[in-house]
Amino acid sequence: MATDSKLIELVAPHHMIANRALVSAAGINRDQWRRLLTNDIWIPIVPGQWRHAATPLTCEMKVRAGAAWLGTHAALYGATAIDWLGIEGIGAPRVEFLVPRSRRHVPPWLTLHTTSSWTKGDTVMHRGVRTSTATRAIIDMARTESAGTLETVIDNAVRLRRTSIPTLTRRMAELSGQGRHGIVLLRTLLLDAGGESHLERRMLRLLRDAGLPRPEPQVVHRRRDGRVMRVDFQYSAAWIVMEVSGRRGHASDRDRANDARRRNDLQGDGWMVLDFTTAHVLDEPVYVVGTVREQLGARHPSSEQSSLQP
Repeated sequence: MATDSKLIELVAPHHMIANRALVSAAGINRDQWRRLLTNDIWIPIVPGQWRHAATPLTCEMKVRAGAAWLGTHAALYGATAIDWLGIEGIGAPRVEFLVPRSRRHVPPWLTLHTTSSWTKGDTVMHRGVRTSTATRAIIDMARTESAGTLETVIDNAVRLRRTSIPTLTRRMAELSGQGRHGIVLLRTLLLDAGGESHLERRMLRLLRDAGLPRPEPQVVHRRRDGRVMRVDFQYSAAWIVMEVSGRRGHASDRDRANDARRRNDLQGDGWMVLDFTTAHVLDEPVYVVGTVREQLGARHPSSEQSSLQP
């Protein structure tokens, strides 16, 4: 129908979503618009937001249409928020929103979750849509997601600097008194969180199971020449740095040269550098634990006491 050709042009910069203002701008009167809707030429996504029948409905369209419909008192929820923030680990989520308890009677065009505990710090604007922060989204996800999924999301969110272990721990404590499901599971998972990969999480778990102190993860060293080095783990009191290397990367001559310079710099500053591979962590845990315990005892005799606990 030629009546809506102008509207098709107008929605292109708006993620292919039409609203009442764009319908009016296209010169479509009320009777014409009613016919377009009756004939399923334009299909509602949510009240007041439509797509053309020839335009496939995408997750992004549902997110943006839902956000426009619900307004400022709504935010993306749980796995939807994690996906929108670009944090991997949850696959293709449903589109879900979090709204205040007072809005629980909103018609269920979308999946809505309500809350009475929602502060400004729980939301952030990202790509033009209000979303739960990674911290709040992870806490909400703990109600339904598996431990494996949560582990992956936590590690990826920390790696991307979308949250941190102290931030998660603090917000969990603030919400834990309200009978929230999943808090106990999250507390367990956070025992081995703080690294930036599954291998680093396995390393933390290995050390914890062996009764060794938890090292500080992801410590930044700033040198006088302006260079910055981030190490996987560090026992500051014992002057020990630990690196865990995956199977990929560090294979070229340039990579090996950079690794050698990094190690020399750290050792020159007085640090003992312990380097473990994937095979060490997964297949030779006794060797890893024995090496760490020996070096802790040699460089800081009291290191296996609480003095090295973070």
